[in-house]
Amino acid sequence: MAKSLSLALYLATRARRDRATKRASADGVESQIREAERQGYPTELRPKGPLIWFHTGTDRHGISARELVTRMQIEREDVTYLMTTSDPRRKPMTPGVLSQAAPDDTLPAVRKFLDAWTPDVAIWTETDLRPVLITQTAERDIPMYLIDARTARPDVQAWRWLPGMSGSLLTRFERILAGDQDSADALKRLGALPPKIEVVGYLEEGTPALSCNERERDAIATTLAARPVWLAAHATAPEIEPILKAHVLAQRRSHRLLLIIVPDQVEDGPTLAAELAALGHTVALRSNGEEPEPQTQIYIADSEGEMGLWFRLAPISFLGRSLSADGGANPYEAAALGSAVIHGPNVANYRRAYAKLGEASACLQVRDGGELSEAVDALLSPDVAARLAHEAWMVCSSGAEVTDRVRDMIFTALEEREAM
Repeated sequence: MAKSLSLALYLATRARRDRATKRASADGVESQIREAERQGYPTELRPKGPLIWFHTGTDRHGISARELVTRMQIEREDVTYLMTTSDPRRKPMTPGVLSQAAPDDTLPAVRKFLDAWTPDVAIWTETDLRPVLITQTAERDIPMYLIDARTARPDVQAWRWLPGMSGSLLTRFERILAGDQDSADALKRLGALPPKIEVVGYLEEGTPALSCNERERDAIATTLAARPVWLAAHATAPEIEPILKAHVLAQRRSHRLLLIIVPDQVEDGPTLAAELAALGHTVALRSNGEEPEPQTQIYIADSEGEMGLWFRLAPISFLGRSLSADGGANPYEAAALGSAVIHGPNVANYRRAYAKLGEASACLQVRDGGELSEAVDALLSPDVAARLAHEAWMVCSSGAEVTDRVRDMIFTALEEREAM
């Protein structure tokens, strides 16, 4: 294994460092729970049985990794999956998938973390090369794999003052799966051994199709008859004005057009309905048990867990949190159900997904209410919406072979460890 003087010096300086006080975060003092996790203390009990650890680095959602985990759970229900991220806002835990803050890269924190979780296999989904975390994991003979699941290239410049360190760290991975040749070349420049690198493409970033009550869908579809419909999903408060502007302008072409709004905070539904009614719109509110009747212009779908229903009913979907500075919503949820995607420019939370859709001309980006109106107007042509939706579906269903390849590699490593 390659040795590095800079790595040795780094590890020496981190050997005795620990956290004695809480730190301030962007929104105030960090919670005691998160601070404990960063010091290596678990805030969840480790279930018995095998555990596969995914470190998603700065990617708090880990979309690709979660899609991979979803597929893996089907094959082996006895495995627990642990996701760690350094982002202060992480996606909530789901059955069989635990979420923790990544430990600080100090020896005390990392040792506590590894003692508590004892992972059987470790997967990095981006080049968040934490020297202590990597070296300590390797010393415990836990097989590690680096999977290039994102578009960001490994940052060669960030390591230019630490000659040899990146290479020494990368040699500790069993295999490195690069998304493309550029990423593979960058990893080689960082010191990864060419025989360990394989260019396989990117993990699938899709999402299992959201479910819905089929009887409810049929009933609402019958009520809507042949009315044109568009959806504003995860609409934040600052986005309501441009959404309304777009709807009013689009109604000039299609006076029977129905707008379904799913507020980003569903509890805001009654207030939003009252405000829109005061502006002269004919509004129906789902939480009141109301249906989108023929005279309804705007339907406020303020209900939990029904996005699958609305994406199925609306051939056009504007995905909110994207004109406001909230980072966007998962576009694959709409794409997987055949709804054409429109979005704003602020999609940092799902940048790779939107980049893939944009490269395939499978979505429309807008900057304001005027452009949103033009996009809705264009997609009111059924053939245009159908083409966009088809291209989006093709994108979100791609990458399955890569996902299956990685799944098999991880399970093979787990089985070999279990046989020891």
